[in-house]
Amino acid sequence: MSKLAFTRHPSRSDALLVAAYWLVVVPILLFQYQADTSWPLVRLGPAVGATVLLDTAAVALLVGGLLPLFLSGRQWRGLALLPLFLVGSGGTYLGLYSWLFGHKLASLGGSQLLLGAVAHAKSYGLLAVLLTGKRYFEAQRRVLLLQKTQAESELRALRAQLDPHFLFNNLHVLHTLIGQDAAVAERFLECFANLYRYLLRHREADFVPLAAELAFLHDYVHLLRQRFGAAYEVRIVLAPGLVPEHYFAVPGTLQTLVENAVKHNGGDEDDPLLITLDVQPTHLRVHNPRRPKRTRPEPGGTGLPNLQERYRLLAGQAVHVQPNPTEFVVTVPLLANNHS
Repeated sequence: MSKLAFTRHPSRSDALLVAAYWLVVVPILLFQYQADTSWPLVRLGPAVGATVLLDTAAVALLVGGLLPLFLSGRQWRGLALLPLFLVGSGGTYLGLYSWLFGHKLASLGGSQLLLGAVAHAKSYGLLAVLLTGKRYFEAQRRVLLLQKTQAESELRALRAQLDPHFLFNNLHVLHTLIGQDAAVAERFLECFANLYRYLLRHREADFVPLAAELAFLHDYVHLLRQRFGAAYEVRIVLAPGLVPEHYFAVPGTLQTLVENAVKHNGGDEDDPLLITLDVQPTHLRVHNPRRPKRTRPEPGGTGLPNLQERYRLLAGQAVHVQPNPTEFVVTVPLLANNHS
């Protein structure tokens, strides 16, 4: 997790905040000092100017110097400098205002310095809180922008991943069909083109309607049947009244789920592997019996980890993979169109 970082150097927005603060506070100080001393406003100018300079300098040291030490992990250095800051703040405050208002300062003992530091903190405290809050939200915004940029970079990498084995296997099937049956080969080519057209069209999309995913799956299953015959059967079960156009999924979700089942499980035309897609209003659940292949699956596929990461980044929700000795189950969240 990214850490908040406060810059030591004041920004233009810091200067604007300080200026706006003093535009509001200076008239209040003039009124307060006049009530305390009965001096004319002209005579109070140096006292108000000193207050502005002293409080601004104290806040600059506190927010721009000490606070970054604590946030950067150098707490011990910050703790060592904090007493020096308080002593200097209290002593300067007492000495300056005693001189400006003509008060006699008996001595600067420990208790007097402590009282001076407390009194000065009351003077600059509101400005320190405002400036610290502003910098906190700016730092938080930088962290969020960094996380967003990182997530977008990860998504671009994930979207760029396509299984080359799927492409080559289907090209091989197409080459075989051309020599056997031109009509079947033409239909295979149509589905094959639809599949890649869909992937390219929605390559930059975050979500697509579930109806589009189901249409895409229809073409994908046709390719599987030409390659494996009746060894794999895909069954789609929609919840009563569910309208696929009103729900959304990450592009390629259904292909990934079916492809994963075919890749890791054997099928037979006499005993097909049944892959069931159970679509509910909040999720779709894909499950199939576990029939591990005797040969190792082809390497290079992005598969379920890719899908899980995309749902985490895009929807902030998890894809749950639940294998057991007899069945493999994957549950994927669906996003509803609330305006439907």
